[in-house]
Amino acid sequence: MICKKHIDNLGIDTSLLGYGCMRFPTKDGHIDEERAEKLLDRAYRAGINYFDTAYPYHDGQSEPFVGKVLDKYPRDSYYLATKLPLWQVNSLDDAKRLFASQLERLHKDYIDFYLFHAFNRDRFEKMKEYGVFDYLESEKAAGRIRYLGFSFHDSFDVFKEIIEYRKWDFCQIQYNYMDTDDQAGDSGVALAESLGVPLVIMEPVKGGSLATISDDLLRNLRKLRPDSSAASWALRFVGSRNNVKVVLSGMTTEEQLEDNLNTFDGFEPLSEEEETLVKKMADSIRGRVF
Repeated sequence: MICKKHIDNLGIDTSLLGYGCMRFPTKDGHIDEERAEKLLDRAYRAGINYFDTAYPYHDGQSEPFVGKVLDKYPRDSYYLATKLPLWQVNSLDDAKRLFASQLERLHKDYIDFYLFHAFNRDRFEKMKEYGVFDYLESEKAAGRIRYLGFSFHDSFDVFKEIIEYRKWDFCQIQYNYMDTDDQAGDSGVALAESLGVPLVIMEPVKGGSLATISDDLLRNLRKLRPDSSAASWALRFVGSRNNVKVVLSGMTTEEQLEDNLNTFDGFEPLSEEEETLVKKMADSIRGRVF
């Protein structure tokens, strides 16, 4: 079964591997529901209990589809995450309307992990101006949101301002072995841990690019782990960070899912030797790109 992580401030256990629901297989421009449902069922049976969707994923198709599939399972057996699309919020009424529509689309009475989607400085200031923080706190008090957080795309200085603004239940950042100095980066990982804010990680394989590294770099990795994929190294790098509680992966194919399940079944953090190798590999990739 998939490795679980305890989130101390929330008192819950999440699967270290989470299912990102923005890259389902498609057919004729729509989610291939038969195939995608089998992927979600396989993930659930293997112990994945964190499912992450959002209002715009798959042109709005992801939330209704994920909600429908998860209806098959006891509501207390999984955690469902979705996000308020901030670019569509131009008033408090917009936020209220969108949140109500998401509950309906997901066919749920409450959302476990609710995020301000893709915070940057401008959106952060607007949400303060419109009173959205107080509104979502009221929804949390009413039991329609269990945990409130944010996802993030901006500089570290903005991340610091946002994460220190209030006591967050969690936050979600882009992080991988190539992005340690970008956006929140290593500094954000350290700051979140110091503040006791658990991390959910998106883009651990950098949009899939770290799953397809060059043959010579892959050979170096396989000297230590002959049967491990390039993607597994990227996922283990992220999952080895102490305060990372969920590593999201948007698994499109059965092969990707099975490879990731293998990585997180009896998860092994990177050894000191492996950490050194990954950092050297990142330097090599940067040298080739730039």
